[in-house]
Amino acid sequence: MKSRVLLLLVIWLTTSYCKGELRLAGIFTDNAVLQQQLTVPVWGRAAPGQQVSVQFENQLKTTVTGADGRWMVRLDPMAASDVERTLRVMSPDDTLMLRNILVGEVWFASGQSNMEWKLKSGVLNQEKEIASANYPQIRINTIQPSTSAQPIGDLPPSSWQMCTPSQVPEFSAVAYFFARNLHLDKQVPVGVIVAARGATNLETWMSRERLMTHPDFYLSMHEFDSDTARWNLKVRTAIAAEKEREEIARTSEQGLKLKVHTLSYRDANWKRSSFPLNMTSMGYPGYWGLVWLRKIFPMNEADSRKNWILHLPIKDQDDRIYLNGKELARSLSKLKEKKLQLPVTSLKKGNNLLAIRMYVHWGSAEIGNDKESAYIVADDGSRIELNGEWSHSTTIEPPVAQWQNYYNTSTVNYNAMVAPVIPYAIRGFLWYQGENNAGRYNQYAGLQSMLIDDWRVRWQQGYLPFLFVQLANYKQRSATPVEADDWASFRDAQTATLLRSTNTAMACAIDIGDANDIHPKNKQDVGRRLYLAAKAKAYGDSIVYSGPMCKSFSIVDGKIHVHFTKTGSGLVVKNQLVNSSMHPDLGKDIAQDLSVKGFAVKIRDGNWQWTKAYIDSTHVVLEPGVAIDQITHIQYAWQSNPEVNFYNAEGLPAVPFKQFIDSNCYPLKQ
Repeated sequence: MKSRVLLLLVIWLTTSYCKGELRLAGIFTDNAVLQQQLTVPVWGRAAPGQQVSVQFENQLKTTVTGADGRWMVRLDPMAASDVERTLRVMSPDDTLMLRNILVGEVWFASGQSNMEWKLKSGVLNQEKEIASANYPQIRINTIQPSTSAQPIGDLPPSSWQMCTPSQVPEFSAVAYFFARNLHLDKQVPVGVIVAARGATNLETWMSRERLMTHPDFYLSMHEFDSDTARWNLKVRTAIAAEKEREEIARTSEQGLKLKVHTLSYRDANWKRSSFPLNMTSMGYPGYWGLVWLRKIFPMNEADSRKNWILHLPIKDQDDRIYLNGKELARSLSKLKEKKLQLPVTSLKKGNNLLAIRMYVHWGSAEIGNDKESAYIVADDGSRIELNGEWSHSTTIEPPVAQWQNYYNTSTVNYNAMVAPVIPYAIRGFLWYQGENNAGRYNQYAGLQSMLIDDWRVRWQQGYLPFLFVQLANYKQRSATPVEADDWASFRDAQTATLLRSTNTAMACAIDIGDANDIHPKNKQDVGRRLYLAAKAKAYGDSIVYSGPMCKSFSIVDGKIHVHFTKTGSGLVVKNQLVNSSMHPDLGKDIAQDLSVKGFAVKIRDGNWQWTKAYIDSTHVVLEPGVAIDQITHIQYAWQSNPEVNFYNAEGLPAVPFKQFIDSNCYPLKQ
């Protein structure tokens, strides 16, 4: 797919206009949505000096192409309309017609994998969500991932897709759920342009000119090789390496030739790890390639005659499962139910061997976790656990190319996926990115603000709303308060962006992540929270769009009072929420203990300790159990995966923070 997209891009760029034919920019296709109430640029190319006219509804706009063949007209602002109309582009020699064009609300969505994540890749209630996604007035245009050393003038023709159950599986889940909320609330057509790519740094989405003004990137951008031919060669080489890797993963059978899937094979020199297994715990963080795992387990003669089902909670890129030298299945990880009916007589008295060949990307693979174990269960209820020690090796199959990181070169995604969309008329920006930059949290707030300015200046539509998602909870939870945590510090940097850039809003996701998956399945709430921000920032609705945010501290009778903004209808703990459309299960069991979890204080000796915290009307009271003059800092939800139960009554979670006790919290712009 990547090589095909690259080839199409090269052909498009080199041959599109060589004959001077009338062309529309690739972002314009059938089923497009045009932005209501704003001037709408429409552009393309034709022969130099040729007259071009654009007709839509009752408007007719005419211009003459420049010496380079470029042309642009601007349609007057229009009211939203769900009437399917035709947009005509005419020259003396040709006429182009785009059909089924609507007028409504258009947003530009970008970021890395959590924005790119498709409905078919795994969302809550996936089957139901896909089956019910019949909204023909919602249209999504997904820009195919590509890169360029220089800003390109146009895209290969992209495709606006109508939202139907057959098309929606390929949609960005966040973009879809945002669009659905907007469409159902405002009753207008909605279009979202999605330009996202997994595992990308923020700086890859900025222009070279803007990035050169940042001291950390000035030198690299000054020395950046913008030669298109050399860049394309680099990309082709990387794609070839990826293709070779996939071929090896598909065809290599060295392990089978060595009979590592049989009991007779001796694995004394293999590494060993205790269950549950993941690539980091086994010593392969970030690994790409093939790994074999073996688990030997005993069985008595009576059990060997029973019917057994294997339960194997496996997550990887692909896998092959063997039992006592016989192949059981392939790609078990892709099945919803990770279980297999074992063939009759496949088990025997004495030792049995379960062997697995896993194909791994990003070091993202596991067998079991803290919630799921591996085991076999018989039809009479007998159960044999497959825990304990497993052996494993990455040296059996040939090594493969590791991550081909060319698309993380600064500016290259902007050049190919953002620049050619400008100046398509939009209402604002949606942004879900940061996992790749989390280790550079000190840099991020300034860098994100630069990206916001960069895009706004280039779109020339004023201070367009920029709405972004704060990273969700992820990784192992710490039982004790922590001082240093990359993800906590990164979330703080994201909050700081609200200080630096006007007309921005943040959707906090600290309560809807997954400790074991960097791609949490609850994209519904992400889309909903982004839309709440849009209602306030883009559409002027007077609503509560954020959870509580720390404002200030005061000392009363030896207790610390923490004051908040964005309190909405009141402060609550999670199971007080009776009427939350976002969390309909909350409130079923009204808590007797109304204490707030996640608050800690730092003592002057440098140690952090949890503190008693509870809601008192409009603020939270902390009773730390030590003299106030011994406390230097206060934190809330300050770790990668905190336990939280603190919300406003509108069902939005409080935003994490860490502050000096003698300072105010963020003086946020409203």
